[in-house]
Amino acid sequence: MKGYNRDTMHRLAVILVTMAILASAAGAAPRLDVVEVKSSLTGIVLADDLVEVDARVEDAQPLLYVRTPLTGQKSIAARAPREGVVREVLVRPGQRVERGDIVARLMPR
Repeated sequence: MKGYNRDTMHRLAVILVTMAILASAAGAAPRLDVVEVKSSLTGIVLADDLVEVDARVEDAQPLLYVRTPLTGQKSIAARAPREGVVREVLVRPGQRVERGDIVARLMPR
């Protein structure tokens, strides 16, 4: 640009880049952390009452039932750690899960 020295042009470029970065960050929605839900038991996943994607859940609501190898009984293997919406279910009926496996992802409310 005519009439401006090199230092002034550099400062102007830095200001414009900074403004662009701040403007794009201001328009971004805040990201909520997704909570990973883990199985508390080892067993075979049952279709009965298996939570579905997009289901709204309450705190401590059962999400997953398994048939345990030790007793052969139906037991709750995972509960919602808080209120939210289920974003992913990572297991299928008939699948074997181990204690500590991540079985679902929940977006807290």
